[in-house]
Amino acid sequence: MNKGQFRFAYFTAEYESTVAFYRDGLEFAVLNSWDRGPDDCGTLFSAASGFIEVLASPGSGAARDLGDDRPPQGAFMVIEMADLRQTYLKCVKKKLFIQQELTVQPWGHLSFSLKDPNGLTVYLFSAISGPQSREQP
Repeated sequence: MNKGQFRFAYFTAEYESTVAFYRDGLEFAVLNSWDRGPDDCGTLFSAASGFIEVLASPGSGAARDLGDDRPPQGAFMVIEMADLRQTYLKCVKKKLFIQQELTVQPWGHLSFSLKDPNGLTVYLFSAISGPQSREQP
């Protein structure tokens, strides 16, 4: 099977604050960004082995048919991080909206979650096993 590319892409009316959240807040690398006018703006971020594509909500055109104006419902992003504790401390210092504090999960994750400017939950984790899984966050 071809190992293709995975992207989580979404339109947002909160384009600038969403880009700032991923770029400045979570410090995800910007791979590409474009501004071809009010109906064609976007930023592509690297996130673990995939990508997050943030697109400004278009006012008209074909892209408008792909979007949904409702806030995110029933979806969240799950991203594995190499240095989760350091990421957590940076997020606290930057006063990002932390939904769940740093927690050891019974399924073997050290994790925390945040809300992005659109209300989308971003769950960040690192896998733990063995004696470490009993450690406190």
